[in-house]
Amino acid sequence: MKKALPFIYISFGFFILVGTLFQFFQHQEVYRVLFNFETTNKYIFLLVRIAFASWFLFDGVKRLKQHKED
Repeated sequence: MKKALPFIYISFGFFILVGTLFQFFQHQEVYRVLFNFETTNKYIFLLVRIAFASWFLFDGVKRLKQHKED
């Protein structure tokens, strides 16, 4: 499981990023940021979701580097 965890993190971050961009380019009245938080500003939506996705991506890359060193 330790070997697969970095790839799961990277895949999850990439999935969030692609879904975010797909929703960003569609005009909607309300954007669901995280869990139950919603916003009408699509740029705030984009900022929060990219920050959330990058957290998973960077953590996955960090864990992958740690695993390669061991």
